[in-house]
Parts: sequence; structure tokens; C-alpha cells
Amino acid sequence: MAAAPPSLEINVLPSATLPDILINSDDYNRVSLLAERASGQMPYVSAYLERELNRAEVCDPWQPAGVSMGQRVMFRLDDEPMQRLGRLIYPNRAFGEKGSVPILGPVGAALIGMHRNSSIEWLDGGRLRTLTVLDYGW
Repeated sequence: MAAAPPSLEINVLPSATLPDILINSDDYNRVSLLAERASGQMPYVSAYLERELNRAEVCDPWQPAGVSMGQRVMFRLDDEPMQRLGRLIYPNRAFGEKGSVPILGPVGAALIGMHRNSSIEWLDGGRLRTLTVLDYGW
């Protein structure tokens, strides 16, 4: 079996403390189905999403949750001074939209369910990455 290209390889550090995540039930169900369908083509992203969903607290769709699908989110990657603004999108949305962050990519998979001021680390193609959520929900 061929290894996934480095850009698709996502490995969570086993010693890293994972932040609490809260996902609404609608997002949970849709993202779970996406992760299952992507397992053949994107096994690392699929496994990462499944791991995140398995450890997530799930709330009703109308209750406040962490970063949710379709929401804009302000975040920082690694130690970059620049803040990024994006919208977490499903794969059927146009990838060309400025600021779109697909859920089936490393950053989108890391964002789902995160809260303000929480961070997560992972290995992306052998590179240690850190994502910190600054604000979201508008």
C-alpha cells in the first residue's frame, strides 16, 4: 500500500494534551459521514477526523458549540505573527473562495469543535504544526 503524500499525512502527537472540543450534532453526523467516505482516498485525514469525533462532546444543533461548519474563524498557525481568517467549509463548496478552509484538509480537521484560545499540535508531513483558535462564530 502506497503512503499518502506528505500534505495529507496528519499525525497527532501521542504525548500532546488534546483540547476539549464541542461539536453540534448536525456537524457531527455530516463530518462523520465525510470521514467515512474519505477513508480510501485520504486515510490520514479520515483517521484524524474520526479520532476528533470520537473524543468530542456533542450538543444539540441549537446550542452553542466550538468552531462549527460554515462559521468564520480567526486562527494562528505555528508561531506566525499573522492572524488568519477563514470559513470552515464542506467539500461541495467552492475551494476558490478566498478564506475557505475545507474540513477534509489538515487545518479544517484541526479546527472543528475548537474553542477560543485553545491550541492543538500535530505532525503534518513530518513538520510540527500548532493551530490556535483566536475567535469564531460570525
